[in-house]
Amino acid sequence: MKNVPTNKSFRKKQNLKLKFLLIPLTLFLTISVIFISTFQSKMYNSNLRKKIYNSMTKSKNRITAYNKAVNLNNGASANTCVYFLSEVLRMNGEKINNSVCNTNQLLDIMKEEGWKKEKNYKKLRPGDICFTTDSKLNKYGTPSHTYIFMKWKEKGKYDYAYVCDNQAKDYDWKIYHIRNIAKVDYSNGHSKDPFSFFMYKRD
Repeated sequence: MKNVPTNKSFRKKQNLKLKFLLIPLTLFLTISVIFISTFQSKMYNSNLRKKIYNSMTKSKNRITAYNKAVNLNNGASANTCVYFLSEVLRMNGEKINNSVCNTNQLLDIMKEEGWKKEKNYKKLRPGDICFTTDSKLNKYGTPSHTYIFMKWKEKGKYDYAYVCDNQAKDYDWKIYHIRNIAKVDYSNGHSKDPFSFFMYKRD
């Protein structure tokens, strides 16, 4: 007569089988998480982004870029965001012609150079290049402004951020200042168009 397994021995065997099934599953999930994290890190981390951020933490560099932008715009600080941004890129090794003066020209160059677009501002990292909507708040129109993202004003809040751009006259003459990323805002009586997307360059 064959021995009939008890409920206890049956459960033990089943638990053992379950453990053997869980080991490869856990290993697969762990490897997947590591792979995704590594890919995202590679995707959004770049030496250029870090160089841009580090250069803009120095007041001397901000002033140099601002003055060069104004000079290229015949002494006017208005509508010099692309001049300013282009000078910052030149400071950090990018080849941008001095004649580049509008967002369409800059974006064409970025696309040719392999820059990527991201629309989720929660993925912004210090040194990323932001572009706004057009003046009619159309995300598919020509961006009215471009600036450098530096950091969020408050950790975990995705509205106000520290940025660098040419609009110092609207922010108490501060090139490094706070701007609302998420929605239309006003400063010194001027409307500020909201974020549309940012550009990043992989190594």
